[in-house]
Amino acid sequence: MVCLVWWRYYVFRLSESLCLNKAYYLKLALMLFNLKGIFSMLKPYFLMLSLFALLLLSACSKNPYENFPGLWEQQVGQRVEVIEITQQGDTFLLNDGVLNADDQSNSNSKVTVLTKAEGQLTVSTGFGSITFALIDADTMIIADQRFKRITPDRVAEIKAELAQQALERQRARQQALDLQEQERLAREAERQAREQEQAKCQTLVDEINDEIAAIKKYSTNNAKWTAEYEKIKRTYTEIAKQYSNCKPDFF
Repeated sequence: MVCLVWWRYYVFRLSESLCLNKAYYLKLALMLFNLKGIFSMLKPYFLMLSLFALLLLSACSKNPYENFPGLWEQQVGQRVEVIEITQQGDTFLLNDGVLNADDQSNSNSKVTVLTKAEGQLTVSTGFGSITFALIDADTMIIADQRFKRITPDRVAEIKAELAQQALERQRARQQALDLQEQERLAREAERQAREQEQAKCQTLVDEINDEIAAIKKYSTNNAKWTAEYEKIKRTYTEIAKQYSNCKPDFF
């Protein structure tokens, strides 16, 4: 009895990979089971072989691709990816633009035709094939990435989260732009203030030079010239204190 249970489990698992040859194995089992004569003593083993064929048919009767269609989510760190597999007749399609469905042009989505291969789906990359394999009805492995089956409600939740994150990023960018603009305006105000100070300083220097030019008539009398020069110097030294970085030559 134990051997029979073990044999049933073994042939059932093996049958999943032999579905394409189910007709051959069934025909062989029935033929051996009906043999007479010298094989009559081996008939119990033929019974097992017949059971093998029936289990093979049982395993193959289930469509190995029926659980692929649906929505699938993968989350690695802060990054979320959602794909959808749909079936149109015998063709399976992969849509990797599920989260861009609000984009009416749908320009960011890409629909790819998947190929059926021994109970799995594959897609060619040009450098090889990527396999889509089901661990169970709600878990799928694509290459080395694990996806979980999700509902449309979960897709809506993810979209809402992504929209909120995008809004926060937009606010942060706008705050950064506003800060940059404030800094630019402050630099511009400082530049204009410096230019105004320089212009005022130049005006002051021009006035000083005019004053000094006016006392040239006293050049023959050094004492008179010196007295006038010192007077100009004292007057404009006080005036120059009103401006930063303004130092006429005689200061």
